[in-house]
Amino acid sequence: MADESRKRQELYEAFVGGFVAPLFGAASADAAHRDGGAVAQLTRPLPPKLIEHFAFAGLGDPDVEQAMLEGLHTAASELVPTDMLRWPERGALSIAAAAHDLLVLTDPQLDRAFARGARATIGRWVDEWIDSIAMPATREQALLRHVVLDRILDLEREDTVVKNWAYTYRFYGRPPPANVVAMPRLRFVRQTHETRGLVALMTSGDERALDRRLRALLARSPITELLRPELCRPRPGMGGGFQFGHAGLAVLSDPTLRHGIVELLVKRGTHQVAQPFGHALRVLGGLGPPGEHLFVALCFLAELQLLEILDERQGHRPREEPAVGDEELFAAVLPALVDHAEAEGALGFLLELADPDLTRVVQRAEQRRRESGEDAVAFARSILDRAAPIRALSLRAADQYAPVPIEAPR
Repeated sequence: MADESRKRQELYEAFVGGFVAPLFGAASADAAHRDGGAVAQLTRPLPPKLIEHFAFAGLGDPDVEQAMLEGLHTAASELVPTDMLRWPERGALSIAAAAHDLLVLTDPQLDRAFARGARATIGRWVDEWIDSIAMPATREQALLRHVVLDRILDLEREDTVVKNWAYTYRFYGRPPPANVVAMPRLRFVRQTHETRGLVALMTSGDERALDRRLRALLARSPITELLRPELCRPRPGMGGGFQFGHAGLAVLSDPTLRHGIVELLVKRGTHQVAQPFGHALRVLGGLGPPGEHLFVALCFLAELQLLEILDERQGHRPREEPAVGDEELFAAVLPALVDHAEAEGALGFLLELADPDLTRVVQRAEQRRRESGEDAVAFARSILDRAAPIRALSLRAADQYAPVPIEAPR
């Protein structure tokens, strides 16, 4: 038993110390480095049963653990003011482990004759990790999951091809051994490098199983899903695009989280999110959800456009299309909000602004009305008119991730 516990702790050290900690600028002295930064390193595949040990474990090097905690806090504070993040946390650990094993599945060495059988086992472990992740119950949990997954999604793998006078070697995410690149002039050694991002590795045409699992993992981190809706774009055989799910609506019901998400999206520009968010509003409106849930989604979309105006950014201009497209619907939310407020609708409080700011908003709304068309404005207004003031929508609202309305608050 003691030997088994020791092995699990060694695996925790390799996983958290070698893979998670470097994401936040923390690494042990013997960790690999490149270009002045620590490199996240994969360890062996992680079976889900390890969570019972990992959830209560700690790193043997307190300096690395403290540096990782500080990095986690800094990353979370970029979104909203944060007092403390506690590590380890089951949901964030499970997300990191699932992403780690997904990365393992991208290794071409698993396609060798005696290694292919492992792919099915590792894929099953990824599914079990994902299925075990409950909806975040607190703001802290939602933030911690996001900062971990967001950093993982930015990882890149460097592949190297080494050619000499006789052979060609390929190393995927591994540095070439010294003997392979030794005596480069004498042996005519040439190296070429290619860097590929994690998302590209998982969404390539022959990796649909990984793409499906990546989407399921995104749904377990609703903040990440809201900030990266383009990762849910429609693809052949993969279903429709981004939708407002249970966890996403619950997160958006927290004003602090919602404002942080809005601010970050506005900094990036709404041109990337107009289509997916317009699509999500169309789907949500067609499902006939409770008015409170429309209220949450519309507050988010309206605040996104209002901040863009008040922050003096140009904003997204919809493409001209013959029908009411997703981008038109997104743009039509602003003029529909002005009409809604004039009729003393439930979301009218969003336009309680100083006169100069209100004037700018109304001017932009009229511009969007012309660009999106009256049909789109009428469509958006019909959704706004069904919104009802929110009373108490908790992050515990529903322990589901399907893109359907969350259970009405009681």
